[in-house]
Amino acid sequence: MKVSGLIIPFFSGILFYTPAVSQNVSINVLTRNSGIVEIGKTIFFEVTINNTNPASLVGIYKLKAQISAPDSIVTIQKTGHNLPTGWEIVNNTDGTITLSNGKDIIAPNDSRTLLIAIQGKNIGGPATLSGQLSFSNGISPGTEPGSLKEDNPADNYSTSSCKVIN
Repeated sequence: MKVSGLIIPFFSGILFYTPAVSQNVSINVLTRNSGIVEIGKTIFFEVTINNTNPASLVGIYKLKAQISAPDSIVTIQKTGHNLPTGWEIVNNTDGTITLSNGKDIIAPNDSRTLLIAIQGKNIGGPATLSGQLSFSNGISPGTEPGSLKEDNPADNYSTSSCKVIN
C-alpha cells in the first residue's frame, strides 16, 4: 500500500516538472568580406543576437546592442542597414550605433541577425569593431537601464576586425 501511495505523487511531479533555467541572451559579431573594405565602398558588420533560453522569450524593448567601429578608418552609415522587423536605431553618432529590439519578441532558442553598413573612409587597420549587449526596462523607447534575470555577462561582448584598403 505504501508503494502505490508514492506512485501518484511521483508521476505527478514528472508531469508538472519545469526545469529552473536562467534567462540568457548573447551577442556574436562578424565582419563580412573577411573584414576588408575599400575606401568609399560599403560592407556589412554582422551582429547575431541569440536567446539561448529554452523556455523564456525576450520581451519588447529589453535589448540594446551597441556597435562600435573605429571612426578614423570607417563610418557607420546612417542608412542601408538590414534590421529584423521591429528593431530600431536608438542612436548613431561618432562611430557608435545603438539598436533596440523594439517591438521584436525573441522566442526561446531563437536568434536575430542585424547587418550594419560600414563604409571605408581612410586606409588603415586592422582595427577592432565591437558589439556590446545591454538591457533595458522593457518600456519604449528602450533606452532606460534594465536587466535580464540571471544573464551571463561573459557572452554580452564580442569583437571582430576590419581593414580599409585603397
